[in-house]
Amino acid sequence: MISSLMLWLMMTGCVTTSYDGAAALVERHPKGFRDAVRASSEAKEFVRDSLKTINALEAQLESR
Repeated sequence: MISSLMLWLMMTGCVTTSYDGAAALVERHPKGFRDAVRASSEAKEFVRDSLKTINALEAQLESR
């Protein structure tokens, strides 16, 4: 009984989920990303802040 419990505990592990939404968006829409960054300084700031927000929210999800 104890040996089977030990074996079960050794076989189970933490399941982690990794999110990479910002990079996936840029990868799926490279021209759109480049166009948005080149459009204006305000667009560049918007894109930067949006991607940072996505990364921060994903980090919160991953830490749970």
